[in-house]
Amino acid sequence: MEPVSHVWINDVLGIPARRLREDRLLHGAEATGGDPRRICDLFGLTVGAALRYTATVDQAGLVEYNLRNAGPRPRSRTDDAG
Repeated sequence: MEPVSHVWINDVLGIPARRLREDRLLHGAEATGGDPRRICDLFGLTVGAALRYTATVDQAGLVEYNLRNAGPRPRSRTDDAG
């Protein structure tokens, strides 16, 4: 088995590998609550690069976008009881 190359990602997934990495970086920034140190450790970025990604965490437009595109709210046990 060989490692997946950027060519496979570009051709099979239909998106540039760079774009996929940026998506994972933004997701990581959100998942860590905007902690630049954790982003540095997870992705091997410099502090300056990590700060650029973590600066997006509190942007109102991204929060609104995430809320709109989150899908249906997960059902809780209290939803089933009523």
